[in-house]
Amino acid sequence: MNHKQSKRRDLLRKLMRLMFRTMLRAVAKTAPDGNEPLPDLRAAKRILLVLVNYRMGNTVLATPAVSALIDALPMVEFSFVGGPYASGILKGYNLKHVYIVSRRDSWLPLRMGRLIRTLRQKRYDVAIHLSMATASLGAFIMYASGAKHRIGCRGSVGNIFFTSAMEHPHSSHKVDQVNEYMRRLGIHASGERKLALSNEERCWAESFFRERIHSPSSQPIGIFVGSRQRKGKFWDISNFSVVAKGLRSHGFPVVVFIGHEEASREELIRASLGEALYIKEPDIRRVAALVSGCRAVFTPDSGPMHLSIAAGTKTVALFVKPNFDRYGPRQPQGEVVFDPHGTSADRALQTILNLCTQPRAASPTM
Repeated sequence: MNHKQSKRRDLLRKLMRLMFRTMLRAVAKTAPDGNEPLPDLRAAKRILLVLVNYRMGNTVLATPAVSALIDALPMVEFSFVGGPYASGILKGYNLKHVYIVSRRDSWLPLRMGRLIRTLRQKRYDVAIHLSMATASLGAFIMYASGAKHRIGCRGSVGNIFFTSAMEHPHSSHKVDQVNEYMRRLGIHASGERKLALSNEERCWAESFFRERIHSPSSQPIGIFVGSRQRKGKFWDISNFSVVAKGLRSHGFPVVVFIGHEEASREELIRASLGEALYIKEPDIRRVAALVSGCRAVFTPDSGPMHLSIAAGTKTVALFVKPNFDRYGPRQPQGEVVFDPHGTSADRALQTILNLCTQPRAASPTM
């Protein structure tokens, strides 16, 4: 897709969002106020969790809530409605069903109708919207599910779909917001992003690196170069080249992950970063397992940053925008590199080297 097509698509999305929000404002004037008391979650038999989002990172950010709810309510049957990454990210959690909604599904009434019919047949006692956004497809699906109690956060347009609408959490970091949201529901929550990787998955990753990395240190340092350029998160490839070269000079093997968004630049990436183990793995569980086997990961602010944190790997996150206090890793899990005038490759390299000398945190397991 060229630059002109990308701008046209972004403009179309903005117009659609504006139309949608205008419609919701009109609907909100006649919708319930959302002031019903919160239900007793411990009395529920079946609870539906909803977060329909098409980005990896936003699904990973829901894991503290999913983990806290399942731990607090072991007798409840939980199901989840989410985007394309949900089944991979939430594998290993005690969920009865994980229903997937693709971007294309939102434009296909028959598919949406089948999903809603299935949800209504389950007769959920409670549905909880985890995205904390009122004006979304997920909120509508939760409403259409027929759940008696529907919990969510009140948005700028007011309440539309929830029987119990709460004010948005006040915490600055997204993980803290999720935990604050759960505590308002009476659920103890203080965890971080977490993947439930099995011992078999971790052992597979260790074996993978042992067979391919012939170095005194079989634990490599992973690099993700991808970032959403149209969101202003781009860092020049020459900077990644300096980081990779510096890591090799200190005796660290380098692994470079190439996802589908970087496929068109693969030749440039290989030429720029030089000697490394290049991995093109489409399975998100295997990517997460390989990330868990790295000594550390260097990544821009992107989905893989959240994946690395959730896998329990030390993470150095490069931020081009000053929103690291909302999404970035926190110590001792990782470090943020940010400079309003542009982060230098040397500073990023030194941050990675410093982090690699610290003891690794215990891997999150379930």
